[in-house]
Amino acid sequence: MHGSSPEMKRTWAVAACLLAGCASQAPLLQPPDRVESFCSEKEPRGTAIASVLGSVSDRIETSVAYPGDAMLRTDIKQNSGVIGHWKSQPLYMPMTAQVLGIPGNYLDVTDVVIDNQLSGVQSRLIYVTVTTPQGPKNLVLRAFDTQNVCVEGERLE
Repeated sequence: MHGSSPEMKRTWAVAACLLAGCASQAPLLQPPDRVESFCSEKEPRGTAIASVLGSVSDRIETSVAYPGDAMLRTDIKQNSGVIGHWKSQPLYMPMTAQVLGIPGNYLDVTDVVIDNQLSGVQSRLIYVTVTTPQGPKNLVLRAFDTQNVCVEGERLE
């Protein structure tokens, strides 16, 4: 940029940074396409569901067995919670994708069950269904977003 003004150089630098940032960002987590609510009073926020899903650690909780759909429904009816459904929600989890034989760095989440119970210090277990080359797979994951998915702004204790 020989002969360019300082403002022009700054503009190009800012544009380059913006382009680099946009190209390297993971897909944003979206609210579910459909939500089954087991909240007593208010309708759950889809953004809260996406936030909890986005707070998971990149490993499967193997110490806890997936309890099954019927047991999960009973649990969230008793403790309040939600079931979120997506056609497809990419979730960046490269190590877990590798363990499951999924090419790339993303899991394709189709369902998540979130109850309003903590499981450990400042974390909770959530139950997700992902698409794999062998078909749908149910996983138990640890999430670190402890907001109440039924009440905006409230944290679980």
